[in-house]
Amino acid sequence: MRELKSALYESYLAAGAPTLDDIAADIADDGELEGAPSRDTIRRCLSSSDVPAQQADAAAVAIVLARRAAWNDEEFALLIRSLWIKARMAAPLGQPLDTFTDPFALEVHRAIDSSAGAFSEELPPLPEYVERDHDEELRQKVAQAVKGISTLAVLIGGSSTGKTRACWEAVHTLPEGWRLWHPIVPGRAEAALTGIGGIGPRTVVWLNDTQHYLNTPGTALGERVAAALRALMREPSQAPVLVLGTMWPEHWMELTQEPGTHHGPEDPHAQARYLLAGTGITVPSTFTGPDLEHLQAQGGKDPRLRHAALHAEQGQVTQYLAGAPALLERYRTAPAAAHAVIEAAMDARAAGHNIALPHALLEAAAESYLTDTEWDSLGEDWFEQALAYCAAPLRGARGPLTRIRPRRGAPSYRQPHYRLADFLEEHGHRDRLLSRAPTGFWEALVDHASRSDLIDLAQSAGERGLISPALRLFTAAFEAGQHNGLRAAGTILRSAGRTDEAIAWYQRANETGDSGSLGLAVTLLYDTGRVDQALAWLRVRAHAGDPSAPGWLAQLLRAAGRTDEALEWYRNAHEMGDASAHSLAVQMLHDAGRHEEAERWKG
Repeated sequence: MRELKSALYESYLAAGAPTLDDIAADIADDGELEGAPSRDTIRRCLSSSDVPAQQADAAAVAIVLARRAAWNDEEFALLIRSLWIKARMAAPLGQPLDTFTDPFALEVHRAIDSSAGAFSEELPPLPEYVERDHDEELRQKVAQAVKGISTLAVLIGGSSTGKTRACWEAVHTLPEGWRLWHPIVPGRAEAALTGIGGIGPRTVVWLNDTQHYLNTPGTALGERVAAALRALMREPSQAPVLVLGTMWPEHWMELTQEPGTHHGPEDPHAQARYLLAGTGITVPSTFTGPDLEHLQAQGGKDPRLRHAALHAEQGQVTQYLAGAPALLERYRTAPAAAHAVIEAAMDARAAGHNIALPHALLEAAAESYLTDTEWDSLGEDWFEQALAYCAAPLRGARGPLTRIRPRRGAPSYRQPHYRLADFLEEHGHRDRLLSRAPTGFWEALVDHASRSDLIDLAQSAGERGLISPALRLFTAAFEAGQHNGLRAAGTILRSAGRTDEAIAWYQRANETGDSGSLGLAVTLLYDTGRVDQALAWLRVRAHAGDPSAPGWLAQLLRAAGRTDEALEWYRNAHEMGDASAHSLAVQMLHDAGRHEEAERWKG
């Protein structure tokens, strides 16, 4: 088409630039020409970027212009007819915009959806869109293109801040008749350079990750693409085009900064710098202020937005939405060692460990998630390599497992501690069966878990019927100074129907200073008919100075009808500070009909 238009325009100039009326008059005077274009059709043949609707009209204009220029009109008309056929048959670059229904084909990041297990209902491919200030800037650029002005806009922001999604939303506001071209084969820069000259009017040129087109280290290809794009923006026969790009800030800086002394006399990105000047639109990395309020309002329409608003760190909503499926993919496709470390971290959090997971715990626990073959094939630095894999960020969000860096003034750790990504923590809670965790996992918790978490971890094991690990964790908690650990172990055993063991643990807890365990042990002994055993143990505890033992002894003796013995132990309990012992003794004497003695006790 460009050759057709160039040939017609060249003949127009050679003919002395006649007026449209003159050309129309020449065509009318001939009388034998097939075409009979109107004045407006003649104008479109010469200046419009479209292929003329009728071949005969283009030929008629060519013949009269060739005659005025003293050219061979038959040969020139034959050329124009041939170019018209080629222009009509040539497929313009790209595809009609309305055929693009898959955002992921244009590299929009996938968002968390029902396939990740977080939502039960079927959801559309993309979450509800929440507009921000940069969308209005982009809308103005699109409006320029609709008015016929070739326009370039590059959205600048960190990974997964919503740049490509914003472009996707923007192009779908264009009127019917627009096309979209996404140059990627055989390589981005090569495809762009080869095809730019064939771009037709009303085409969106989709340059996601624009640095791959403009910055080609070691070659001048990127600069040639930039130069071709600059020429495209000034070419009236191809206008209007809308070039949309995205870029990280560091790439933008590299391509747009003025050359310094470190470049010497060279200016490696001159064409790119001139091309990009004034085209940047900044996309913020977080939702704040009015944007956050808008997001919360839209969250009622889409559960993914509600979920992201609740769980995203510091307003990084788009990163969370895009990073969640990437996290799952990183976990599911991880090498064996990294996969084991992530699963150990997920199980530790599901079991009740606090958010800071110690280095030693993860290393010891991960080993038990590996098969013998996997373990034997690992290198000496397997754990460091696994941590490096887990720490790599994903689309602007945390990697699966990242080291916690204490801030200035905050307590420091004696060893590195790591944090599991929130979404993987939720996935572990929802989809993993902690009861199937390997034995080595529980052993690692006993040896390396935070001491303040041991009781919660033991309770978690006990609730899943894992009594042996639970008892070891309770014991470790006791040894770490949490004296209620032994009592909690007794309760787990009692719930499991292991009464004799429960009694022994309650007694052990009491004998090591937990006064509240005494009554629990006595109650179990009494309920199982072992009153004499209970009495004997209570006497031992009373002689050891346990202040609760005399009162319990009195209660059991009273229930057995041994009033005189009970009375002595009530007196003993009263002397040891049991405030209720006196009134209980009086009540017992009245119940036994020993009213005078009861009155003396009152006195």
